[in-house]
Amino acid sequence: MTEQGNAGQSPQSEDKAPAQETVTRRGRLFSSRDLRATTIGWEIAIPIVAGPLIGFILDRRYETGVLWTFVLLGVGLVSAIASVVKYLRYEFYMMNKEMEARQDGQTPVKWRNYDDE
Repeated sequence: MTEQGNAGQSPQSEDKAPAQETVTRRGRLFSSRDLRATTIGWEIAIPIVAGPLIGFILDRRYETGVLWTFVLLGVGLVSAIASVVKYLRYEFYMMNKEMEARQDGQTPVKWRNYDDE
């Protein structure tokens, strides 16, 4: 700075570093488990809708009546049920793991308060 720019400042203020700002970061609002729970609806709906739709197209193209529609509806239902079962098994595994950790005293129970974040 020039002499004119320093006229109102003391010589000590030049040597001082600017005060560091404390950056507060908001905690994650949703965990990966929460987000996984929101996708389960799509994992059910897409196979159940897409299977018969593809079956309908195949039936029209190859003139097979409703054979492929019902076959692919069954495949869609089975895949949707398998997806839900897989999700529930994982959730129960994680719940049991957390419960065992609490009983061993490894992790304290911490409830989220979304209003304070």
